[in-house]
Amino acid sequence: MQTHVGRPKDLEKHQQILTAAKCVFLKCGYHGSSMNQIAQEAGVTKLTIYNHFQDKANLFVCAIEKTCEESISTRPVTLSADSDFKKEFTQLCALALNIVNLPEAIKLELLLLELAAEQNPLAQKFYDASHLRMNAIWEDFFQQAITLGFIRTENLKTLTLLILSLLLGMRHHEVLLGIRAVPTLDEKQHIIFTSIDLFLMKYSMTR
Repeated sequence: MQTHVGRPKDLEKHQQILTAAKCVFLKCGYHGSSMNQIAQEAGVTKLTIYNHFQDKANLFVCAIEKTCEESISTRPVTLSADSDFKKEFTQLCALALNIVNLPEAIKLELLLLELAAEQNPLAQKFYDASHLRMNAIWEDFFQQAITLGFIRTENLKTLTLLILSLLLGMRHHEVLLGIRAVPTLDEKQHIIFTSIDLFLMKYSMTR
């Protein structure tokens, strides 16, 4: 995304605008948010926002990218031949489950569905910044696992789709609809252990 940042003061104001935009977009949605609201939240003029981000669509994508980077701020897992694969797998599942159930993440998901329903091209940029970013972490993990002989060779996207389906499934749709509570810690652990057991029934090298 194109942004205009120069001196340290400009960088500080840039971050200030992004933080304000994230807050307003998550609270009011894309169409319910105005540049005036964001300017007021950020304590800057509307002209300052335009100088930094050109327009509302560009600001939205930058704010979403920032939100997703903060949510998925994790270094990729590095496996070795001596790694406890199941332990590493469990930790990555826990990370993924924790991220998607954050209040902010649920608001983001609903915002994505709102954009998708109207076939707004911003939905694709949003998806790339959020879902594809997490998928890339999974694909890297599975590629290492295949190379080291922990699991059988399979298409990386197939493996990623399977584990995310097991971890989320209909249950997460119900969370998004507000008809089911976010899983408790005990429930998350049960979901993770069950998901990994089912996954390894198909792909473990030792089965």
